[in-house]
Amino acid sequence: MLPSLLHAALAVVFFLPHEAERMQRECMKGSQVMLDLDGQSYDVLIKEMDYDPAKNMLMEIDFQALVSNEKVHSVAEVVLLNHEKVLDGILQQKLEEISYKALPAALVDRIEIDVESMKIGDAVLVKDLAIASNPDIDLMTDPEAVVVTVTRVHNAPAEEETEETDADAAADTKKDAAKKEEK
Repeated sequence: MLPSLLHAALAVVFFLPHEAERMQRECMKGSQVMLDLDGQSYDVLIKEMDYDPAKNMLMEIDFQALVSNEKVHSVAEVVLLNHEKVLDGILQQKLEEISYKALPAALVDRIEIDVESMKIGDAVLVKDLAIASNPDIDLMTDPEAVVVTVTRVHNAPAEEETEETDADAAADTKKDAAKKEEK
């Protein structure tokens, strides 16, 4: 059985292993779910999911009970779509999640960004996301923060320099050999 803590109600909830596996597959930190506890349903937010990679098992889930007229602090996971289609440059994800406050009705658990058309030098800032223009959401993450960017590959010039250095070293070796022969 998997222990879980429900904040505000201070109840400990136990899940059967198959329920915990389903929760792990379908939910994430910041997800809003209905939790049945002693025959009563609670609108809750997943605050934390503790996973033990050595045991390949979800160890604990922390929930926060939601009240319809109170803003709650949460996070939305950033999910990049079509990242395999970015062929020029290196795609760099700078933020894994966006922090915000909102009423339960406005909660967002994931933000999807289609990066297929991004090119070298392009960047997506927090303020460019739909969550930033939602009047029901107060961003806690800096709106000017970079979420994802595409940068130029930096190791290409280093390879050219290495080739030149190798060529220079070979030429110097030939010069040294020629000087020894002259002596």
